[in-house]
Amino acid sequence: MTYTGSTPDTAARPLDWMARMACRDEDPDLFFDKTKTHEARLVCAVRCTVRAECLANVKAAERGTPRAYRDGVAAGLAHNERWRLDLDATRGKDDPAPLILDGTEPCGTHNALLGHLWRGERIDPECWSAEVRRDRLDRVTAARRDEEDGPGEEPLKAAS
Repeated sequence: MTYTGSTPDTAARPLDWMARMACRDEDPDLFFDKTKTHEARLVCAVRCTVRAECLANVKAAERGTPRAYRDGVAAGLAHNERWRLDLDATRGKDDPAPLILDGTEPCGTHNALLGHLWRGERIDPECWSAEVRRDRLDRVTAARRDEEDGPGEEPLKAAS
C-alpha cells in the first residue's frame, strides 16, 4: 500500500452523539403521543446515554421560542415542561409564569423530577417512583373519565 500523506479523519463532529441516542431505535410517534409521555420519558431518562447532549441541543434550539413551536418529548421533558422551564420563552399575558427550579424541591415530587431532568442530573429512585405513581394516577383518571363519557359520546363541556 502506498502512503498518500493524508491521515484518516477521526475528528469528533458536533452532532456525533446523535448516533448513540436511545430514541433512534424507537417509533418516533412514541415521543409525540401525549398518552405515552411516561414511556417516552423512560427511554430518555433511563436508557439514553447521551441525554445531557440532547438536553443541551434542545435548550439551544428552543431557547426563547413560544409554546406553540415546541412538540413532543425530548431529553425526558415534554414540550410544555421545556417551555415552562425556559426563562427566555415567549409568553402571552394569560400564560403561566416560568417554572423556576432551584434544586430545593423535595425529592419525590414532580417538580424535583423536572429539576433533575432540566439540569441533566441523575434521577434518584424517589423522584422516579413519584413519576410512576403520577403516570398511573393519570391513566386511572383518564380511564374513569372515558367510562363516564360513554362510548362514542363527546365529553360534556362547561357552559361558557
